[in-house]
Amino acid sequence: MAPPSVRMVLVEGERAGGVTVDEDGFEVDADSPVLPHQIVSAILGTQESARESGYRLASTGVMVADQLQAGQLRDALAGHRVENVMLVSAFLAAAALAQTVGGSVGYEHTALMFIEPDGATLAVIDSSDGSIADVQRVALPSDDAAAMGALTRLAAQAGRLSPRPDGLFVVGSGVNVGMVKPELDAASAIPVSVPEEPETALARGAALASAHAPLFDSSTSALAWARDPGTGMIDPELVALGYACPADYDATMSEYALAYSAVPDDADSGYLSFTDADGIEDLAIDDDEFYPPSSELRLVEEDSAPTRRRPFLLAGSGLAAFFVVGVCSLVVALAVSIRPTAADHPPPTGHLVGPAQQAPAPAPAPEAAPV
Repeated sequence: MAPPSVRMVLVEGERAGGVTVDEDGFEVDADSPVLPHQIVSAILGTQESARESGYRLASTGVMVADQLQAGQLRDALAGHRVENVMLVSAFLAAAALAQTVGGSVGYEHTALMFIEPDGATLAVIDSSDGSIADVQRVALPSDDAAAMGALTRLAAQAGRLSPRPDGLFVVGSGVNVGMVKPELDAASAIPVSVPEEPETALARGAALASAHAPLFDSSTSALAWARDPGTGMIDPELVALGYACPADYDATMSEYALAYSAVPDDADSGYLSFTDADGIEDLAIDDDEFYPPSSELRLVEEDSAPTRRRPFLLAGSGLAAFFVVGVCSLVVALAVSIRPTAADHPPPTGHLVGPAQQAPAPAPAPEAAPV
């Protein structure tokens, strides 16, 4: 298994619908207490490098598969007053990608099958607003043959969902969807497709979710859910903390969603509220026993600014691949607005991994002699 890592991609366009402008990554220790500060450092370095090169960073989306890491990263971002960053679950990133892909091929509704090693979720995504309907969740047994049987039965139900989807889009987290696609094709009554780059699909989805933040922060059902995967019950304390469970189980249109970052923000303070979620005014929490899951993070280099890492540029080509974390621990996807075009500005310089100082710019090419 590859070590956990952070992969960063810069995507052209305010809506993250363009080509890859930049990509880079670095390996991390998923259990290290300084991991959130490494992520913050990478975001700050990217923002600085983009500004110096004439780009405007429109939004930042971070897909975090672990709920504890999400809380720690949220604390680190608030502590360093890093704004305009959206933390999303893997399911939300997959839903954002399904909405975009479905809309691009003319689907009014797209069935999303989101597969993880221990379970799979089937839902219908509305291409117009990203809302979710008719969600079904199944657990996957450890035996591969039995798990494949559960997936094919789930795929067979896709054409019977309501509203009826035009196609089935399969996204995996820690699962090779290319290997299961032939079996799903045979079982499904509607066309089955997978991302062109399955291993990097969630990175693109995180960028799309952040670039469409007004939609995905709304009360649509396209966000992560504070449900217990075993009982399906809502945990009110998790809602009070503005802190959702990692995978989004049995969502319905009648119950509002919480993404990791879908809590009220105070633009002046730079901090994100743990409380004040809608509908929990009467929930009693003893202040003496109230410890946010990530409160210990504030003890780590609280007063020191992170060392900023700068990304490098592979050409602004549509052939560049999007990267996602090797073990689905973390992914950072950055959406960039290019003004007026990528060709009119020099690429961001420096390195995300390596020397902290920026490499000197190459000498300008000599001007051609007049004719």
